[in-house]
Amino acid sequence: MSPPPRRLTENPTDIRKSLGHILGLLTNYKLKLTLTIICAILSTAFSIIGPMLIGLTTTTIYNGINLILNHTGTIDINRVTMLLSIAVVLYIFSALFNYLQSWFLTEISTDISYNLRKQIMDKINHLSMSDVDSNKRGDILSRMSNDVDSLQVGITSTFSQMLTAIITIIGVFIMMVYINIWLTVATIILIPISFIVIQVITKRSQKYFRDQLKYKGKTNAQIEEAFTGHDIIRVYNQEENIIDSFNEDNKKWYEYEWKSQYLSTLSGPIMTFISNLNYVVVAVLGSVFAIQGVIAVGDILAFFQYIDNFSRPIQQITRVMGLVQTAMASIERIVEFLDIDDEENKSKLEIKDMHDNITFNHVCFGYDENPVINDLTFTVKRGEKIALIGETGAGKTTIVKLLMRFYDVDSGAILIDDVNINEYDKNSLRSLVGMVLQDTWLFNDTIMNNIRYGNLSASDDMVIEVARKSTSDDFIRKLPDGYDTVLNEDTDNISQGQKQLLTIARTMLSNRQILVLDEATSSVDTRTEKLIQKAMDKLMENKTSFIIAHRLSTVRNADRILVIDDGRIVEQGSHDELIDLHGVYYNTLHSQ
Repeated sequence: MSPPPRRLTENPTDIRKSLGHILGLLTNYKLKLTLTIICAILSTAFSIIGPMLIGLTTTTIYNGINLILNHTGTIDINRVTMLLSIAVVLYIFSALFNYLQSWFLTEISTDISYNLRKQIMDKINHLSMSDVDSNKRGDILSRMSNDVDSLQVGITSTFSQMLTAIITIIGVFIMMVYINIWLTVATIILIPISFIVIQVITKRSQKYFRDQLKYKGKTNAQIEEAFTGHDIIRVYNQEENIIDSFNEDNKKWYEYEWKSQYLSTLSGPIMTFISNLNYVVVAVLGSVFAIQGVIAVGDILAFFQYIDNFSRPIQQITRVMGLVQTAMASIERIVEFLDIDDEENKSKLEIKDMHDNITFNHVCFGYDENPVINDLTFTVKRGEKIALIGETGAGKTTIVKLLMRFYDVDSGAILIDDVNINEYDKNSLRSLVGMVLQDTWLFNDTIMNNIRYGNLSASDDMVIEVARKSTSDDFIRKLPDGYDTVLNEDTDNISQGQKQLLTIARTMLSNRQILVLDEATSSVDTRTEKLIQKAMDKLMENKTSFIIAHRLSTVRNADRILVIDDGRIVEQGSHDELIDLHGVYYNTLHSQ
C-alpha cells in the first residue's frame, strides 16, 4: 500500500532549528571555515590597531606643537613617520585578509548552493508520483531557485559581516578599556538597549519573512501555470480572472515583503541615534578628563574612532538581520522539501525479460481513499495486444500506472511471470516499459537528440532507421535543417501529429518489451490518425501492448478488448466477439 502523499506546508520558522540547519551545512567546510575565521580575526585586528596608532600620532604632533610654541622642542617627525607607516602597512594587511575572507566564504556559499540544487534535483527525480502530484511545480521551482539564492546571499553577506562585527566588538572593547575604562563604561551602558531592540524586531518580523517566501512561491506557481496554459486562458477569456488571482497573491507578497523589510530596517535609525548619543557622552566626559590630565588629546580622538568602530558593527548586525531572517526562512523551506521521503524501492531483484504473462489478481486501488480500481482480475500473455476502453475516470490509465509501480496497489497483486512486481526493483521493472502518451513530451533540442532520448547510445543511422519505420522520416527531411532542426521551447514549430510520430520513433528506439499507448491519437485528425496507427502497428510488433483509447477505431485490431467501468471489467473479448454481445462496447461504437 502506498504511503500518504507529503504536502509542503508553510509552518512558522523555528529560528533555533533554522540556525542549526545552516551551521550543519557549514560544518562540511571546516578547513575553509577555519581559514575564513582566521582571516577575519587578522583583518579585524589590524584595522582595530590602526586608530590607536593614529591617536598616538595625533598626540605626538599635539605635544610637538606645544613644544614649538614654548620654544622647548619640535615635532618628533621620525616617530610620526614610523607610526603612520605601521598604520598603513596594517591597513594593507587588513584589506588583504578581508579579501581572502570574502574569497573563502564565497567559495563555501557557492558550493553549498551548488550541492543544494543537486540535492533538490535528485529529490525531484526520486519522489513518488503521489508526492509529485500533491505539490505545485511553481512552489518547488521557487524553493530550488529563489530560496537557494536567498540562502547563498544570506551566508555570503551575513556570515562575513556578523563574524567581522563580533570580532570587531570584542577587539574594540579591549582597546577602549586600554584607553580609559570610564569612557568605555559610558559607551557600553547603552548596548543592552541595542540588543533588546534587535530581539524585539527579529521576533516581530520573522513571520513576515516566512509569509513573504510563501507568497513568492505561490506567485511563481501562478506565473508558471499562466505560461504553460496561456492558450487555454485566452480561449476561455480568463485573462481577467488570472490577473485578479495573481494580483491578490502578488499584493500579499508585497504586503509581507514591505512589513519584513520595514521592520528589519527600523533598527538602523534607532542604532544611529544611540551611536550619536554615545558621541555626546564621550565628548563631555573626554573634555573633563583631558582638562584633569587623565587622558591625552590623541586618545580622545582614537576613542571617537573606536566608538564609531564599536557602534558600526552593531548597526551592521541590525542591517543584515533581514538577510539572516530570509536565509532562515529559506533553509526551512529547502529542508522541508528535502525531508520528503524518496520513493520506496526496497527490493534489489532485477527483472531482465518478460517470458510468459502479466496477471492482475484481484487488484484494488484508490487515490486518497477514493476507490478507482475494484477487484480487477485479468491476464495478458506475452506479445498480446490488450485494449482498455471506458469512460473518463473509469481507471484505464491508473491500471498502467500500477503496472509501472508509480503507485502501489492497496490490495491484491500484479504479477509478471507469476512473480509479484513488488519483489522487483522499480527501475528494472520500468525499464521493460515504453510509453506513448497523449501529451507528447519533447525537449528544446534537435529532432535527432529527441529521438535518441529513447536510447542514448544509439548511432545516427539507428535513429534514422526508426524514423523511417515510424513514418516520420519524410516530414523530418522536408524541414529546413532536417534531423538537426531544433524544437523550440514549446515544441510548436511542428504539428501535433508530427510530435506524436517522434515520440513513437523514440519509443521504438528504446526497444521495450511492454508498450503503453495512452490516447496516442486522440488529439489528431483522422488522416494523421491513420498515419500514426500505421506507425504504432509497426511499434507493437512482437510486443506486449496496452492500448488506452476513446476512439474505438484505434482498437479494432487488438487481440482482446477490456471494457472498464468504475474500475471493473464489465466486458472483454475481441472486436467481433464484443459486437456480437450487443453490450457496452457495441453501444459505444455505434454512438461514435
